[in-house]
Amino acid sequence: MKTYVLGLLVAMICGTQALAAPDLSRDPARFFATCLGRFSATMEHEWLMGRDGEQARDQRAMFETLLEAVAPDSALSRADILHMRIEAKFAQAKLLQVASFHTDARQKRYAAGLARREIGSCAALLLG
Repeated sequence: MKTYVLGLLVAMICGTQALAAPDLSRDPARFFATCLGRFSATMEHEWLMGRDGEQARDQRAMFETLLEAVAPDSALSRADILHMRIEAKFAQAKLLQVASFHTDARQKRYAAGLARREIGSCAALLLG
């Protein structure tokens, strides 16, 4: 049943053109790995800021499940997928650090907005 639901979700995502997301029909593992990295950074940033990060943790878990479902059919190697996760996590963490700690208010606003857009493109794919 879990495989069926994941397959249905991936099919819905791949067939959706209204979202401003990359072409998931080509290789959804690429997008899911990137989102997993972004949510990992967001979750850890929430912890750093003294919050529980529950929402980011739950969203991260969903992308981990989605990635596990599509990775075996991906043209990407495990190393490539891991590299994408780490690269996305680092980029999101940098945005969140600038948004929280930079001394220039303009740079803080820009970084915060970009971090929201990046994570928002991932969150838009999740139901609920």
